[in-house]
Amino acid sequence: MAKPDTSPELPNASLLRRTAAMVYDAFLIAALLMIGTFGAVSIVGQGTAVGGLWFQLFLYLLVMGFYIMFWRIKGQSLGMQVWRIRAVNEHGAIMGYGQCVLRFLAATVSFCAGFLGFLWILVDAKQLAWHDRLSRTRVVYLGSKPYDSERRQMTNPPADKDQ
Repeated sequence: MAKPDTSPELPNASLLRRTAAMVYDAFLIAALLMIGTFGAVSIVGQGTAVGGLWFQLFLYLLVMGFYIMFWRIKGQSLGMQVWRIRAVNEHGAIMGYGQCVLRFLAATVSFCAGFLGFLWILVDAKQLAWHDRLSRTRVVYLGSKPYDSERRQMTNPPADKDQ
């Protein structure tokens, strides 16, 4: 598998691209939550109410797993792939599991604070959100030909320091 381009010249992604990727992912997450709910109802049985704190935690962990899986494997969720952006560590490489978890938890705080953590991109000189800063990650724009960076990377793979 090709590793992402670690070139420092890749620009950070704009709020618009990041928002578009989140909207795209929201449709996939809605489907995932429906499947998770169907599974929970199947396990608990018909006629039994499904809900409460444990059920909400289960659904939250499903969403967390969705993002961590994509970030850890390729640095991109499906929405991020469509909008040609990638979440990377401060060295430009794929994030480790711990960094993925920290990024997701910090993004949850940003979300619960009325999106202030995301809107911070508009005033931050480096276009970093709260969760980018807290997890020491960034979201980069791969340009109009994102796979060219992967082809270059195959011939000269970097040493991944955060695994």
